[in-house]
Amino acid sequence: MKKANFLPLGIISFLIAASAISCSQKGKESATTETINPAIEKEIELQLRKFENALKNGDSLELGNLYTVDAEILNNGSQSTVGRDDIIKNFGSMIRDSITGSGFTTTGLWGNDKLLVEQGTGFWAHSNGKVVSRGRYLVVWKKDDGKWRIFRDTYFSNGKLNE
Repeated sequence: MKKANFLPLGIISFLIAASAISCSQKGKESATTETINPAIEKEIELQLRKFENALKNGDSLELGNLYTVDAEILNNGSQSTVGRDDIIKNFGSMIRDSITGSGFTTTGLWGNDKLLVEQGTGFWAHSNGKVVSRGRYLVVWKKDDGKWRIFRDTYFSNGKLNE
């Protein structure tokens, strides 16, 4: 019997997002050289700070509202969290487990005024400040009702903690 080859869901999502961005570009520009409007960069930065503050304040509803209604968090090795309502429940569970600290830094941003792909590094921490995970992330942002909201979200822990 022939063994099927499957790509991890996160890689598939990245490839789809990258293809969508590539198709929307004019000429032969590559997605990595596209210039993002500084105002859009600032909006994404503000959304990241809203995320961190909502988690710090234990506000799962505010966290959920940073995602589109049909958003999906692609989990590594487990079932994905689909839809804003389940995302709110997921964050509520994290907050009850005292995960209320986070920090995110954008290392790359590509796209247009409707869809963006953000690459970055980040961490998750308990309310006492102890970091429980450091890693990288990939987020697809979508303009939704005039606001940038997270459409797809992935996080990959590097498995190493220096604290």
